[in-house]
Amino acid sequence: MCNKSNGYWYLIGLTLLYKIIDMIKLLTVPEFKAQIKNNDVQLLDVRTEMEYALGKIDGSTLINVQSSDFMDQAKKYINFQKPIYIYRRSGARSHMAAKILENMGAKEIFDLQGGFLSWAQNNK
Repeated sequence: MCNKSNGYWYLIGLTLLYKIIDMIKLLTVPEFKAQIKNNDVQLLDVRTEMEYALGKIDGSTLINVQSSDFMDQAKKYINFQKPIYIYRRSGARSHMAAKILENMGAKEIFDLQGGFLSWAQNNK
């Protein structure tokens, strides 16, 4: 049963979700591919080492978002003033990484819609 209180919290939850998603610019595979052609982009893979070993996008840097040293590695390898292009396997890890990077000062974050699975499917 939905009462006024439940409806209120539902709206708060949606507002927070949209704020998280809004700061991430989702790009389709063709859009992502076109934008990363520039050699000066920061391309970040947030998957595990095992996933990375099975296939990656050329020029990407691996920083596992589930690793305890994710923020230390991000500080070491990422320029937060430049756009960051991120991808994951297929799920929500890039959203988690984007939120962390935003809190660390990242200005622009672009996410590959569908992750590496979509990339691999479109680049056969």
